[in-house]
Amino acid sequence: MIKENIFPRVVQCISTSTRYPTELLTADADLENDLGIDSVKRLEIVVALEEEFGLPLSNQERDPSIRTIADITRWIEGFLAGGAPVHVAPVQPAAQPPVPHQSVPHQSVPHQSVPHQSVPHGPVQHQNAPQPVAPQTNPVALTPQPNLQRRDFGAPNQMPQRSSPHFPQTPNPPENMGQVKSLRGRVALVTGSGRGVGRVIARVLASKGATVIVNSFHSRDAGEQTAAEIVAEGGSAIHLWGSITNSAHLDQIFSQIESQFGKLDILVCNASDGRIGSFMELTPDDWDRAFRTNVVGHHQCAMRASGLMQAAGGGSIVTMSAVGSNGWVHGLGSQGVVKAAVETLTRYLACELAKFGIRANCVAGGPVYGELLDKFPNSQAVQNQWEKNTPDGQLCSPLDLANAIAFLVGEDAKGINGSVWVVDHGFSAVAGGPPDRVNERERVAYAQR
Repeated sequence: MIKENIFPRVVQCISTSTRYPTELLTADADLENDLGIDSVKRLEIVVALEEEFGLPLSNQERDPSIRTIADITRWIEGFLAGGAPVHVAPVQPAAQPPVPHQSVPHQSVPHQSVPHQSVPHGPVQHQNAPQPVAPQTNPVALTPQPNLQRRDFGAPNQMPQRSSPHFPQTPNPPENMGQVKSLRGRVALVTGSGRGVGRVIARVLASKGATVIVNSFHSRDAGEQTAAEIVAEGGSAIHLWGSITNSAHLDQIFSQIESQFGKLDILVCNASDGRIGSFMELTPDDWDRAFRTNVVGHHQCAMRASGLMQAAGGGSIVTMSAVGSNGWVHGLGSQGVVKAAVETLTRYLACELAKFGIRANCVAGGPVYGELLDKFPNSQAVQNQWEKNTPDGQLCSPLDLANAIAFLVGEDAKGINGSVWVVDHGFSAVAGGPPDRVNERERVAYAQR
């Protein structure tokens, strides 16, 4: 039994540290999966609890059994009752909703399986200013066991530093972007846009005049930073924290959009989740997490967005798929299956929402250069193989995908609805081995003819 006078004080400490609304801080809220609280934020919460209760909490060893706010409350009660922490008996948790990740259709991993990692993210609402992130120096009692079975599909936002004669470096937007503000006056929500491809999508839309709502769950600080960068570059953006798999979070997000803007013109469903590894080792929980984010989460976002879009006279929804949705890719079975479902979801949305002037299309991307690729074992060999199997010898940049999305949500694409656009430099077109290509010297000679 949780003491009633302790629980509200714990909730207030967490709310003050995270800026979460107290109504979301329920007793059974999971610190990592439901609230996206990372190690740095946990340290801030511990410090706040120390000050509130006058207890030396930060010197205690971490306890992986402390997963929920109720667990924290019982942990505090143990100190107050006897001066020693109460061990919370481990409980087999119910299947947790998937942790959204900025994602990009992608990464086919030939003959590679990757250990799974959780990427730290986090919360905040209507915050444009980035916050400094202090390094974690002490073990924190609230730190749960790291989730080694997950990894985001978000491709990063920068091209690798390589010296390839045919591989030009691609600048981050809005540098070198056109001056035509084709999306001026539009309001756009990009889920999972604190980092990776989502960040680039948000910046490209802002560079074209849209007011962008940056959304992140685990990457709170990155989300604030993205919004701040857009504002610093002369654009318009806010950051809204929340998980697209949590109905209460979505209600908060769309309520804030309605109260602040009164409409929504563009929704980009970029958040994603899935397990990288053997297809035969996928568990029911793996499938539940992947489908709840990529299918259920996108559907629920679209349903809420459609109401706001109708108020604006119509709108555009873009979902994100991957080239593995139409064929086997080693290690990415979970992604391939759920992204195939995303493509079908998109077609249904297109048919159901067309009567309201709302279009729905999908962008299916290939392997993307960046930090995720660098984390694969023998990543350079994998990258070389991917490039070898791509007609022009190049993989995607995040900007390739962002530019395709910016086109699809604009007026020039008003006749396009229910389509799946493959953006992969021809990666998925190769069926019979590496295509013939001229070398750089031959290419230059040909161009000079």
